[in-house]
Amino acid sequence: MARKDEFFSVLLALALLTHVLQAQCVQDNRSSKTSGLMIAELTITGTQSLNSTELARLTRKLTGSCVDENQEELGERLRALFQDEGYFQAEVQNVHIKVNDPLALPKPVTVEVEVKEGRRFKVGEIKFVGNHVFSASDLRRHFALNKGDLFARNKIGNGLEGVRNLYVADGFMDWVAIPDTELSDGTVDLIVSVVEGRQYRMGKLEIFAKKEAVEQLRSQWEIAEGAVFDRTYVGKYIDKNRPLLPPGFNQTDVQVVRNCRDSSVEVRLPLDGTDPRSQSAPKDIDCEPSGKAGQSKEN
Repeated sequence: MARKDEFFSVLLALALLTHVLQAQCVQDNRSSKTSGLMIAELTITGTQSLNSTELARLTRKLTGSCVDENQEELGERLRALFQDEGYFQAEVQNVHIKVNDPLALPKPVTVEVEVKEGRRFKVGEIKFVGNHVFSASDLRRHFALNKGDLFARNKIGNGLEGVRNLYVADGFMDWVAIPDTELSDGTVDLIVSVVEGRQYRMGKLEIFAKKEAVEQLRSQWEIAEGAVFDRTYVGKYIDKNRPLLPPGFNQTDVQVVRNCRDSSVEVRLPLDGTDPRSQSAPKDIDCEPSGKAGQSKEN
């Protein structure tokens, strides 16, 4: 009897493994890899101006993607799908989710959604307000859209990310952009209000590891103390020196701590978990003389 029970246990384990292996994500947008949904089938109804070929092309963009089990977030992704095609005022209604296999991970689902796409918009002007460090033309060239092109939400997002990288590479880590839009006669004007903040310089580099590793890693660090701090360099440094780092250590484990009072940044690499110094929580130093420093770990 014991052997028989063991046999069925093995079969059950194989069946569960099959469920996991069958649910492969074409694009994985989940916040956790131990949960979520996979869009196995997507049906869009309610559109007025799209033919069946155009709808099929849109549904293919999300079919096979994995998302969090959140109906509101899924609705926003569906809306973004249409906004990427110029339908800036698209409305997503009546999102229905049917789970096809509750045992799989992620769960494959059939999604039915009604969309009112509205009119198609083109790009008007892209303007910047509050920028001083970089000119409007410096910022504008990060947007792969010309006046008269179809509005595309994803290209706007990529442009804002490019502007962000431009600023943080020049030490402006507190940079903030507030995008707004104005609609006029089938066009969308984008107005980006920029708050540049202060420019940070490199402070101390702290590496918590064995002496040999510390010396090797420190010799590879290229931002001198007092130089303008390039936030984008951290990821490049991790990729370049990965053979010297513990398995699994990545950019999100690097602690970047601002000292606002003297506009400097301390970078900490907690590689040795047994070192008490690596277990202390990094704290930003506030600019307010009477304010309390807030805890922060920048990823």
